[in-house]
Amino acid sequence: MAAHIGRYIGETLLFSTYLESDIRPSLLTFSIPPFITRALLGDGHQNAKIGLIMLSYKFWISLIMVVLIGSAFNLVVAIASYYFIVLPRKRREQRHKKDGKDSNINSGIMTYLFGFGVVMPVAVYYPYFCIPIFGIRNKVLKFFFGVQSITTFFRCSEGMMHCSALLIILYNFLYLAFSFIIAMFGYLPMYVDDSLYNIIIYNLFPVEPKFNVKGPLKSTWNQVWGYAKKFSLFIIVLGGYSSFLSAYNYEPFEVGDGVSFWDIGQLSNNALIALLFQLYLTTFGYGLFTITSLCGIQQGPMMLNPIFESTSPSDFWGRKWNMVVHGLLKRGVYKPVRSLSQSTIPKYSRFTASMAAFVASGVFHEWLLSVIFLPEETPSSVYAFHQPTYGQATAFFVWNAIIIALEYSIGGAVVFQLMKNNLHPTVLSLFVSLTALPMAHWFTHDYVKSDFFHDGQIAFPMVILKR
Repeated sequence: MAAHIGRYIGETLLFSTYLESDIRPSLLTFSIPPFITRALLGDGHQNAKIGLIMLSYKFWISLIMVVLIGSAFNLVVAIASYYFIVLPRKRREQRHKKDGKDSNINSGIMTYLFGFGVVMPVAVYYPYFCIPIFGIRNKVLKFFFGVQSITTFFRCSEGMMHCSALLIILYNFLYLAFSFIIAMFGYLPMYVDDSLYNIIIYNLFPVEPKFNVKGPLKSTWNQVWGYAKKFSLFIIVLGGYSSFLSAYNYEPFEVGDGVSFWDIGQLSNNALIALLFQLYLTTFGYGLFTITSLCGIQQGPMMLNPIFESTSPSDFWGRKWNMVVHGLLKRGVYKPVRSLSQSTIPKYSRFTASMAAFVASGVFHEWLLSVIFLPEETPSSVYAFHQPTYGQATAFFVWNAIIIALEYSIGGAVVFQLMKNNLHPTVLSLFVSLTALPMAHWFTHDYVKSDFFHDGQIAFPMVILKR
């Protein structure tokens, strides 16, 4: 019965069958002069035409439904987390303060059992349950199921305080292999745990809501309108950019034989796909902000144009790229590891904390790949048979942790300060991007080689070439 209900919801509200391939008809078609087609495409394509196809409103309805389904799940988790994690911790703190003891203590074994044993496993399993039961095949929709789930995972961990002596020992023993576990011992943002209402607002959507002493800050109609305008603009920009890349199957440049991190074709493809990821996160971020601001929630930014406005690797990853995930990793991994230096030997350095955060990010992205590439009963295209390569995403994030460690060590050298003070900001930012681009295909490979971006095309107006 549940499977039939789920499949009905998937087909009628999530358009699961319709969104498995891009079958949009051309709204307008234009002929191309033969001399242009010969110059661009070679002989044999004299009759090529350009078609304009509009975005699919069904995709956006489906995406809104995915967000709402995830928000309903997050609502239940938020209520449970408040009563089984936040309140027990606050009561314990109050008792210790009353007794004159240090309030920086763990919140009880039951809190950890509930977090580790119930909330976090359920958050991890949630997409594996929803995607098959709804029959979702579009990989971008699968991606959003995973994103909402992982934010729930980390936000549960933020409700905890510091770990007990036993968990510190376990942490020291399993540090690098299971660094994501330390996320259990993070910190909630200020004012979030003041009330159940605040906890619900904080957990409801995968954004970073703003709070003050009175509660969540309310959005204004000017903010709603501003987000809606930016969302509309970026849909057009991303549609145009996707039109260009899709003509080359998202790999415009040939890559040489063998492994070469400085292959000019590989670097060029990596740069183009990195910009595509930035546009995706920016566009969908503004779309999500439009929905959340309509609900009266004011939130912080997601993407701050990292590829063109970063001044250093730490600025790129820490203050520009995907600020929602950065906030979760900073509070759920980085700060707890740094705080352990107050009570453990050896002391944990800034590099150690950064490495833990990047490894946790790698584990998160590996898990996300498993969600995106959940097997389909009847694959609809050759792309559906692509199998992801696990381990490369983690290696990519470890590489960037090493780069940031080098920045901490030698970033103050004269040559780097001269570059920072004299280069044009855009040129400087491109140099910053070059620290990650040689290895970027470790992260992007599975998205490019599968139908992930092909599934995303349906969300935007595009110009296609009909040969």
